Order: sequence, then structure tokens, then C-alpha cells
Amino acid sequence: MKQKTLFGILFLLILLLTGCGNEEDTAYMQSISDNEPAAAAVPAADPMMADSLDHAVIRLVDQEDQKILFYSLKANRSYLLAFNSATAIRDRFGEELVSAQLTGGDIVNVAFLKNEKEAKGIWLDDTVQRLENVTDFSVNTVARTMEIGQDQYSIGKDCIVLFQGKELTLSDINESDTLSVVCSDNTVLSLAITRGHGYVRLIGADPFEGGWVEFGQDVIRQVEKDSLYVVPEGTYQMVISKGHDFGTKDIEVKANEELEVDVSDVLTDADRTGQILFSVTPVDATLTVDDKQMDFSKPIELTYGIHQVVVSAEGYQKVTRYIKVGEPLANLSIELEKEKEEQTDQTQVGAPSVSENTPVVSASEDGSRRVYIDGPSLAELYVDDVYIGVIPTSFAKKSGKHTISLRREGYINRSYTLEIDDGDNDNHYSFSSLKPATTAADATSLSGLSQMVTDALSGL
Repeated sequence: MKQKTLFGILFLLILLLTGCGNEEDTAYMQSISDNEPAAAAVPAADPMMADSLDHAVIRLVDQEDQKILFYSLKANRSYLLAFNSATAIRDRFGEELVSAQLTGGDIVNVAFLKNEKEAKGIWLDDTVQRLENVTDFSVNTVARTMEIGQDQYSIGKDCIVLFQGKELTLSDINESDTLSVVCSDNTVLSLAITRGHGYVRLIGADPFEGGWVEFGQDVIRQVEKDSLYVVPEGTYQMVISKGHDFGTKDIEVKANEELEVDVSDVLTDADRTGQILFSVTPVDATLTVDDKQMDFSKPIELTYGIHQVVVSAEGYQKVTRYIKVGEPLANLSIELEKEKEEQTDQTQVGAPSVSENTPVVSASEDGSRRVYIDGPSLAELYVDDVYIGVIPTSFAKKSGKHTISLRREGYINRSYTLEIDDGDNDNHYSFSSLKPATTAADATSLSGLSQMVTDALSGL
């Protein structure tokens, strides 16, 4: 029996590698009912052999229940299959894998027994490439393009976006997320968010307004009244500071959840200072710290916390950086770039990345163009972390990429990336209704997705 099983799997592998003829493809498509994955023309005389084939995206792998949720790229629907230790799993090079190595977004060929709803063989598609831990990216939802590092990609019309097994849209991706990207010939075929984002709201932060709050090394935001900060999920020692006041709190940010952090009781130490030894090129440049000109020929003593450093010189591009002082002595080198003839004076923000969160006013006094958010009604609107008002509302139009966050008590927060054009016109947007928090499905296991695949299961 084992020999027959191996023979059946090898036979299916040959079919997958060589492809089916046109008649078989026609039979494949005709075999699809409303809620069935497609069946290929494979002999099924031996019950141990698979009788169906599909080309699919893995949505979620449930190791505990030993089930995999697939999304058929040909039938455009999801279905569930069981697997076990006898299921043959191979990578794109034919090497054996274990089920734990399969992840959401993988594009595979799957052979299965239709009636038993059991996967017999799973092979990673050998025509695609997977990019892991992608953080340096930008998505243009209008043009359906994506930039990863210095490389440009187009986003396929059938590209599926996944997070914890749930299908999302391109607008749901936040640039603070971490992605796994499957692509072929510079075309993105699937996007999986492997590290999402949550939300942080500060309580008792009035004494720190106008100061800075830091989440890790790369996320520094200005403390604004009623702000809602979009922060990558993870654990942090949150740092909040203003002038001489300085304090920390250990926090954990969970994906799609809002965390309230009370900073009214944080410990501050106004006497802690550190020295910064600056190395600046050109040497005749002007350096200011928090709008005060400093002599950088000797170490500059600063209080612990966040400070704004501006370096400028005639004929050079001005540089603005936000630095955190948190140790007794540190070195910082800043080299200005010469200004090009066609350029005017520019500000370049250095690492770590900083959003100054310039407040977006809720009324336009000068008659400028506006962006109107029409729905969902009664939700609070935040633009780039800053509170705007209760929807329906509007804000002054500023072209470029913005993070739109929606919040309502008792509902799940949502964030979108919005690309606002630079045209001389008003814009209107309406987003999907927020889902009640009490009825939200647990997307970390297939039990939380049962309603999504009920029809597909009944059709298998």
C-alpha cells in the first residue's frame, strides 16, 4: 500500500511539473461548483491516491487541529483540508518540509482527496520567489505598484493580502507593518503581514504635551492632545519626555488592539544629563539644539530625552535630526550635502524616523481644498496619529501618503494608508463600517474562521 501511495504522489508531481492539456483544463474548470475546489483528471482507483489538484495560496496553517485553509487561485474561494504526518510536503527545490514551514501567503500546488477533505501532497510553486521580513517598502494603492528597497514591483490583479488568515485590502497595509512578499518577474502575487500594528493612547499626558514619546528605536512621535499612535506590535520600553521631565514604561502592543498607557505616574529624573560630541562637516556650519545655537567644538551637555538638532551652512542642504540622549557620553557625526543649483533649501530628516505630527485643522480659514471623510459615521478620525473629529468630518488637503485611523468605543480600530493627490479639488472618502469588538473572530486559529469557510466545507 505504501508503494502505491508513493506512486500516486510521484504521478501527481509529474502532472504538476508537466501541466495538463487543454482538454484537462476544460474538465478542471467544469468540475468547479459554487463551493468546491477544482478536481483534476487524476486516476482515483486507489483510494490512497489523490483525486484532485489545485493551485492555491495558503491562508492559514492550524498545527493543533492539523488543518490548512487554502484559497484557490482558479476557483477564487477558500476551502479547508486536513493533513497528517503522511502528507508529502516539498519546497520549490523538491526538498522535504514539515508543516510548520508552511506560512500564510505561500503559493502551492496541492493534491488532495476530495471526499475525505485530506491533503496528500503540497508543493511550493517553483516559479515564484518569497521575500521575508520586508520592512523597507512603499505601496501605491492607486497605481497598484510597490517599492521594496530600491526595486520596483507591480501588484498583480489577483494579489491576495493576508493577516492571520484574514483577507485584507492593499489600503489596510501600514508602512509600520512587516511583510512576507511572494513575487514572480517583478509582479507581486501575494502579501502576508507577518507583524502587524496596534494602537497606543496616552492617559495623563498633559504635562508632556509638545514633548516626545518613543516606541523602540525607530518610532518617535510628538505628544499631542488626544492622539492615537499607530505602533508595530511587540514589547517596548516606552520613553516619554519634555524638557527636563523624563520617564519610561514597559508596554506590550498587540495587533489590532488599543492599549491605554497612564503616564501620570511615570518616574522623572530632571538631573540626568549626557554629553554629545558632535562631528560636523563643514566645520563652519551652524548647529542648533532645540532652537538654541551651540558651540560644537566641545561636548554639549543635554538632559535625557528627545532633542531637535538642526545643522545648516551656506551652499549645503540643511539637516534636521531628532536625537535621544540616554547615556552619559555619545558621539554623533553629521555631514551636509552640497546644494544643487536647481534645489532650494531642503530639510532632510535623519534616522530614527520621526513624524512631527503637525496638527491637521478641522476647519479651513483660507478656503484651501479639503478632504472629506463621510463614513463610517460616529467613528473618531485620526490622521497621522492626530485627532481630527467624529465622522463625518474633514481636514485640510495635503498631498502625499497619510495614515488614516478609525476608532469607536466597543469596536475594533482600523487603519488605512491613503494616497491624497495634489489636484486643485476636494476629495471624498468613505471606509467600511467598524466591526464590534465583542463579535470579532479569533483569527489566530481556524476555529475563528469557521464562518468564513462554512459554505466551502459543505461543498467539499
